Amino acid sequence: MAEKRAAKRPYPAPGYHVEELDGEILLFNMSSQKILHTNQTGALVWKLCNGERTAEEIARLLQAAYPDAAAQIGAEVPLILDSFAAEGALAWR
Repeated sequence: MAEKRAAKRPYPAPGYHVEELDGEILLFNMSSQKILHTNQTGALVWKLCNGERTAEEIARLLQAAYPDAAAQIGAEVPLILDSFAAEGALAWR
């Protein structure tokens, strides 16, 4: 995870409506007509993005909850956060 992002606190950007389905999440932005689909890992990451936890803390929480997949989680969390941010669904503090 890039150092500058690891210490920042991601939070949902305004304008997205969230629907949960079978552990996955669909994010709808009515103004831009964007629909984003996440897998279960993405859904867990999204739920932890509250503007209070840093990106690094989110990764550590998930690694502690799923120790057998810690390496994979460590690699996926930054990619998921970057993907959400690139689509405009996440902002950073």
